Amino acid sequence: MPYERTQFGTLMAVGTLLGFAAAGYVLAFVVSPATREAVPWLTWALCGVLVAGFLLVGWMRVRVDDRRLHAVMGVGLLRKSVEIADVRKAEVVRTRVLWGWGVHLTPAGWLYNVGGRWAVRLELASERAVMIGSDDPGGLHDAIEAARAAANRPR
Repeated sequence: MPYERTQFGTLMAVGTLLGFAAAGYVLAFVVSPATREAVPWLTWALCGVLVAGFLLVGWMRVRVDDRRLHAVMGVGLLRKSVEIADVRKAEVVRTRVLWGWGVHLTPAGWLYNVGGRWAVRLELASERAVMIGSDDPGGLHDAIEAARAAANRPR
């Protein structure tokens, strides 16, 4: 019954590479040699920001077991854990384009997403709704519903 899936943020990776290209262009053709000499760490700082952003939200692993749903983004600094017993309703939803990716509050609840517009929205008993983005929303929804059914089954 456990479900686990890792989604890679392809557009995040492409965006990071385009950021490297833009930073290289700016450093080579826009920033003066005097500035580069006065601030020699500027190149490394720009690259560090891009790499840090990708490491934070470049991919997401979602796991559902009989007690919890775990969503871990990137290297694990951003994460969400939900008790299956706390889930009142789970539904597959299509997020709005402007809601984008990453972790942030939307009008429909907190969104954890690294790519695409499909998510599973969880209405929770103890807090605001949460949406977990997925490239396999049907499989994630089925795993959550199976865990909910198992939790409600008499022992």
